Amino acid sequence: MGYYPIRYVGFAHDEATYKSLEASLGWSDGYMVDRKDFQKEISPYFNPNLDTYSAACVTNNCWQATPGKVIDYIRHLACEKGGVLLEDCRLVEVQRTAKGFMALVYTHDKEFVEYHCEHFVNSLGYQAAKFAKQLGIETGLYPIKHQAFITGRLPMMGKDGECLDMLIDRRQYKGFSAVYGQQFKETGQIIGCASPGVDAAEAGKNLKFNAQNFLEICSEMFREWIPQLGAVSFQAFWAGYYTEPRYIIDPGHGLLVGLQGHGFMLGQYLAKMYVDRYMGRPVPDYADRLLLSGDGLCENAFK
Repeated sequence: MGYYPIRYVGFAHDEATYKSLEASLGWSDGYMVDRKDFQKEISPYFNPNLDTYSAACVTNNCWQATPGKVIDYIRHLACEKGGVLLEDCRLVEVQRTAKGFMALVYTHDKEFVEYHCEHFVNSLGYQAAKFAKQLGIETGLYPIKHQAFITGRLPMMGKDGECLDMLIDRRQYKGFSAVYGQQFKETGQIIGCASPGVDAAEAGKNLKFNAQNFLEICSEMFREWIPQLGAVSFQAFWAGYYTEPRYIIDPGHGLLVGLQGHGFMLGQYLAKMYVDRYMGRPVPDYADRLLLSGDGLCENAFK
């Protein structure tokens, strides 16, 4: 599957953030690290002169995975259970019928094919709201452009010669609400991301282009953490849509959407919750909050 454990390192830049991180230790396996121990506990290359943070919370037993391997594994399981995998296709329209639903699909062979089913699951990411409206459902969801960079191969830069763990700065800074990144164990490459501080500023932006302010803030932040990274070249960039502003896990409306970029991390568990509720099995108490009529879970619930 390509899973391996890593740690999450959340930096405390003010007293409120420190208290929030410290409180998180009540439900997670971690510990607080003073700034003077950053080189020992985070990376021997960490900038000893950086005084932006007073401390950091190191959370153990987090994980990383190779996306391609995980997705192929899930596809295999679905097909093994009788599912049919269609690639290079486009959903055109969804309608209610007397017996359930009709989905019109434009296939790889340039044909329009109707699929009829009793239950339609909308897990369509940034297009979820569009097809929900075709069924008379207003979700309140919208797509937000997020971006990432990947460096060339590097030696392991983390604690004890391991890969650099996930470093997270959650300041509201230069138009962004978080800058974060980590090192891939297989290749030594570092991937870095930044979350836009104002959703409207990145809603529906062209994915063909990376924003200059994104490149600037990521370059600045990673150089501040580890000055040697200032000499490292970028190998690739990415831009895609996160679906905001809240989770909706509601079989009654056929919705498994709004995962705000957490889909790869939590999608398999949330899909099980969806199926359990649909089949009438017990679900966690907070599952009612995830219904369309609930208040959902927003990004702040994970900070």
